[in-house]
Amino acid sequence: MPLIEISSYRPPFGFGNAHWQTIYPAVFRKIPLVTTIRERIDTPDGDFLDLDWARTANHSKLAVITHGLEGSTRGPYVQGMAR
Repeated sequence: MPLIEISSYRPPFGFGNAHWQTIYPAVFRKIPLVTTIRERIDTPDGDFLDLDWARTANHSKLAVITHGLEGSTRGPYVQGMAR
């Protein structure tokens, strides 16, 4: 991915530090938990796959959100995207 040499973007006051941009929402952003229904699929090799479904009012749209290896559907970044 090429670097953007010239950009008009300026971060909000106090958020010029990239580390702070990562830490701030993890500590201060409070997201109400999304209600999910868990479906477990057993695989032939003895493992399993958990699918957490969050239903919308009209059931017409689907978004697939995946977390990292150490994450879960309860992680704030996943909950924020699902919301």
